[in-house]
Amino acid sequence: MINKLLEIFSNYTRSLEILYLLNNLKKAVRLDANEIELKKIKEFCDSKHLHLEISDFKVIKITDNEKGGFSNLVKKVDLNHPHSGLYHIYISKDQNIAKLLKIAEHKNDDKTVGELLNYPNCCIDFFIKNKEKQQKIQNDYILPALKDSEGFKFPFYANYAVRYFDITLLSHFPHNFSCKDSIKIAKSNLECIKKRSNELANKFEKMLKCPVLYTENDGIFMFQDYKINDDILEYKNVISTSKNELFDLLDNKTIEIISKNEVKVMDKVLKDIGMVVFI
Repeated sequence: MINKLLEIFSNYTRSLEILYLLNNLKKAVRLDANEIELKKIKEFCDSKHLHLEISDFKVIKITDNEKGGFSNLVKKVDLNHPHSGLYHIYISKDQNIAKLLKIAEHKNDDKTVGELLNYPNCCIDFFIKNKEKQQKIQNDYILPALKDSEGFKFPFYANYAVRYFDITLLSHFPHNFSCKDSIKIAKSNLECIKKRSNELANKFEKMLKCPVLYTENDGIFMFQDYKINDDILEYKNVISTSKNELFDLLDNKTIEIISKNEVKVMDKVLKDIGMVVFI
């Protein structure tokens, strides 16, 4: 089933959203798709008796700095805009829910959109509270979530930081990395994956259990084969969204964790970052 979804929806993030929908873990999903993808998605929805609604606008993605081509910001344009863009699509087993989701997003009603997408109320409120500030940067809520979290070690279920590598059990920004409602959703999603592919579930769990160094503009870095002793992180491998000066610096294989927002790599102190360990 998952491989079939990948053929249609291209990546794990989108494919697993559909898997959760088919298994009644979500009542609706919102994805984006281009013209070519839409044809395959329409055929799939018809075959599964899913209701599909398409936005009355297109979006042009504004690529984040040093985040592997990922985009948290989009610009809405008219359907007849000369540049190619993506459609937002709304899928549900219930036609009324799909239509309502489309209407809610058109009205920029974040509260209703979040509720229809099964996001926890605490996380919806967190998103709305931080939206104005974050949209002036790159619309990424990792640092605000970390600010509202105690310490820097958290359950791997809440690891939303590695979504930049197409690995996540959540489709929303958790309001903090100990959010009980988010962790409950992630656990249910992982069980759903496990029923279809134990191999993929094990891969996700292994990838999610890692330290992550988050920066706003210099990349996201996840560390493998690691150990932590007295706030010294040692690791054998780094996976990054960007091969840049910081990536080269991290080849040192050692990081001193000063706080969750400050680390030292060799003689360089990095501030205003996020250092998170998911266990």
